[in-house]
Amino acid sequence: MSCLTGILQLLQVLTTLSGCNIYSYAENRREFRLNGRTHLLVRAMHRFWLRPWLVVTFVLHFIYWVMEFLRGLTDATPGSERPLNLIYGIGLAVVIHQNYVISLAMAYYYRYHRLQIRQLLNGFVGIYHGYERICGREPIINWWFFFIQTFRVFTASVAPLIKSKFKFVGFGSKMDIIIRDSAVLFICLQPFLLSVVGHLGILILYACYDIQVNNGRRRRRSLQLLDYYRHLIRLRQNLDFLVRPIVWTLVLENILLFIGGFHLYLYDMQSVGHMGKCILTSSVFPLTFLHVIAKIRFIEREFGVFKADSRKQAKLQVFWLFKKVMQVTIDKTELNIFKLDRGLILETLRHAWVFAMFTNSILLNSTARLKHFESVKYKKLL
Repeated sequence: MSCLTGILQLLQVLTTLSGCNIYSYAENRREFRLNGRTHLLVRAMHRFWLRPWLVVTFVLHFIYWVMEFLRGLTDATPGSERPLNLIYGIGLAVVIHQNYVISLAMAYYYRYHRLQIRQLLNGFVGIYHGYERICGREPIINWWFFFIQTFRVFTASVAPLIKSKFKFVGFGSKMDIIIRDSAVLFICLQPFLLSVVGHLGILILYACYDIQVNNGRRRRRSLQLLDYYRHLIRLRQNLDFLVRPIVWTLVLENILLFIGGFHLYLYDMQSVGHMGKCILTSSVFPLTFLHVIAKIRFIEREFGVFKADSRKQAKLQVFWLFKKVMQVTIDKTELNIFKLDRGLILETLRHAWVFAMFTNSILLNSTARLKHFESVKYKKLL
């Protein structure tokens, strides 16, 4: 059993036990099949636990932050720190509950796209075995990239364990306890496992794009390669639709880390080391992910680039038409994770820098500035 097979089997068991997987792999048929008993349990959990929890959490947070915003507007106290605390509180709430988007997407996909999820899983099985037939070996996974992405997913998933100080308006501690205990499952455990599966799927797709076939063998198998390319492009598009919440949520976490690093540097004046550490840790994942996406786009542009004879000319023309149609339709959306490029990252970092400067200006014009600088000087003396 290979390392990839062992990890996939472990993830299948963990996702099933945590209630976010209703499919089991049939080795003899080489396909994923619906597990009836697990499906009934997961459907009951979504109907009576997950969906009500999502609605209640959204409503309570909406009420709380609207009330805080209204208090900030009506507070006429000179030198009030309420606007600054409001910005910090919203930032902390986003960090803690950013995986709420993944839970919301999980509920949506489970209800409306179960068939597409099964098609995606079986598509991976077909591409995996197709790669073995063409190349004579299994795909080689970049495990360094997998460990980097898993670490970033882990840091984003443990954020809900942070104890926030605010309480919801009009509700007691029992409601807070129920919501926070449910968040351990729906914002911590399930999004962590789904994110690991999603990023592993991207790396498997990346490995299947790297087709190492010599020229002679490539010419003999050109017709088989065209079918493989077509299924690979369709698999990439289906994967893009299902992992968008996972990828963009992790990108959001790295942006928040970037803002926090600059913000600490701006008002501490001597936290250059901390800023460098935050920037380094927040840029590792975007750089590795950008490398994977750029390599996939580059290889995909080379698909079908070989001499065609009369026997395969028609099929080659159909394949190029298929690529063109996909590029101007499905791949055109701005949320496509496989369109992530260096320009978008630099533009996002520019906006993050502007926001850090804005929060720093609010801090410098508040009474909290003196208290903070006194604590900084005390730490320097220690």
